[in-house]
Amino acid sequence: MAKKARGSNEGDQPKKDTVKWTDHMDVVLLDALLEQQVNGNRVDGTFTSTAYNNVLKVCREELKYPFDKDHLKNRIKTLKNHFNTCHDLFKGLSGFAWSSTTKMFEAEPEVWNALLEAKPHAKKWRYTEIQNYDKLSDLFAKDRATGEGVMKGSSSQFIDVDRQEEVTSESPNPLNPQFNSQSGNTTKNLKRKASTVDSRDKQVEMIQSSINNVAEAIREGNTIAEKGVEVLQKTQPRIYLEEEVYAELLKIGVPDSIVLEAFLFLVNGAQKMRAFFAVPSEKHYELLIKWMYPSTEH
Repeated sequence: MAKKARGSNEGDQPKKDTVKWTDHMDVVLLDALLEQQVNGNRVDGTFTSTAYNNVLKVCREELKYPFDKDHLKNRIKTLKNHFNTCHDLFKGLSGFAWSSTTKMFEAEPEVWNALLEAKPHAKKWRYTEIQNYDKLSDLFAKDRATGEGVMKGSSSQFIDVDRQEEVTSESPNPLNPQFNSQSGNTTKNLKRKASTVDSRDKQVEMIQSSINNVAEAIREGNTIAEKGVEVLQKTQPRIYLEEEVYAELLKIGVPDSIVLEAFLFLVNGAQKMRAFFAVPSEKHYELLIKWMYPSTEH
């Protein structure tokens, strides 16, 4: 009866102000949550009341706003939902990486096209920034690894926002009939969720296979192109630049009085230029004089 009366009174209260969160506010909130996670203020994947109080204090002091716990919980839920959408889409996909510079997932165009063909709704994330993905991953990624809403109690687990009740020193009594009934329902729900996760994992595997095939084709194409360039370089005659010709004439000691004449002689005859560079460099001067002044041959 006391709870009903309190609920009735709360219902009569005016609606709480809606907070418009900015990127800076999100960073303050996420950093405070990460600090509590590192400090171990969590039991069975759920933040303790001490953790909530600490986070609330940090947000109030740094952001100069009279937050309450509902403000924080609602924002955590929103951030986690956004993260889950991206995480489930890109998890395990080869060729994709989140950039801390652009704040977006990046990949080669061919890899993106393969994903969009399999999942057209992913187009949104090709040009949409995902702020603080690294921090969100530290907080929520392992939740997704163990299944949504399934908490293992590991020290690496994070809060499941769908059941983020504050932890007290009291534990539920497993002998209570109401508890047993709820436990049975929870088991059924977990089985349904496990089936959904299996189906989702199979879809991800199919998409991953398609993207891997595209990535492999790109790599093979690059290798073939590189080999093609090598073959062309070996089969096609080398084209020497005028600067190379002039530098070589100076290098072999052609006198200044005839260096320009020798330069014009070579650059105006492609066949002679190729022959000139084909012989060892120590023979360049001798060959050049024989060509330019054949009457001096002995």
